[in-house]
Amino acid sequence: MHTYLVNIFGKGGHGAEPHEAIDTTVIAGEFVRKTTKYKNIEIISVKSGDAFNVISGKAEIILKTDNLEQLKSILASLLIYYGEKTRFEIIDM
Repeated sequence: MHTYLVNIFGKGGHGAEPHEAIDTTVIAGEFVRKTTKYKNIEIISVKSGDAFNVISGKAEIILKTDNLEQLKSILASLLIYYGEKTRFEIIDM
């Protein structure tokens, strides 16, 4: 199995104006939920945000998988749902 870093980019913002942001914490949570049905994807860590009143514009997920195409398919489905202002990056570690 290979280890990958998945960066999720959205639009950060202030907690008082959540309608102005694209919350990567929510997207990362949805990604983790979608991966639970696959036995060949192991989530190692999820990190998003450093302050309690700030909506994070970036989330990082470290995972292991032997099926990169499956990983790309899950991310593509999230891109369809969350729109063009969301971007994903996969880095082989």
